[in-house]
Amino acid sequence: MRVTALVGIAAIVVLAFPGDAQQCQPPREMRTASENLKFMEGAPGAAPPGWLLGPYWWNPQMVRAHEAQIVSEKSCNGSRQCATVHSVSANPGLCFLYQVIDATQYRGKKLIYRADVRADAAQGSVARLLVRVHRTDCGTSFRDDMGNHPITGSAWSPYEIQAPIALDARDIEFGMQLVGQGAAWIDNISMTFVDAPR
Repeated sequence: MRVTALVGIAAIVVLAFPGDAQQCQPPREMRTASENLKFMEGAPGAAPPGWLLGPYWWNPQMVRAHEAQIVSEKSCNGSRQCATVHSVSANPGLCFLYQVIDATQYRGKKLIYRADVRADAAQGSVARLLVRVHRTDCGTSFRDDMGNHPITGSAWSPYEIQAPIALDARDIEFGMQLVGQGAAWIDNISMTFVDAPR
């Protein structure tokens, strides 16, 4: 969790000074909408287009301890293509495959983020879905990285995070984390925005 917090700080420049307009800047990679959720863009073996692999995207000088790749249907859960994140070093730490989208049009709604995930339990790795919602002042209005119930099973299973989108939300960060050595796979991602109960 500590690494995730540091990545979030780098991604939005500063979280510690929510009132400072000069310090509080939008993420460098914020898009208007999600991209390539079904991983159909790109070829097996290539990095999935539209997705970022943290923490390396904002610190290219880091020695990469992970890779993200598109894989073909024999490794997926019913799809023609899906994605995997795997470690490539002995002490990989934490990484995450993610996107950041503009939250403006979704303010006041609730996000239902679903995906099928499995982990390489034999290697002791843990996978977690992640959703974070940042406010316009760089604060965080919602965060769930499944820290209390990580994904450890080697069989495909569906997982879900429901996230309220604050009325002053600026961006939505979503994806999958991998903690430890090994690999995790993600397939059948969906993002549904519904009216929040009043």
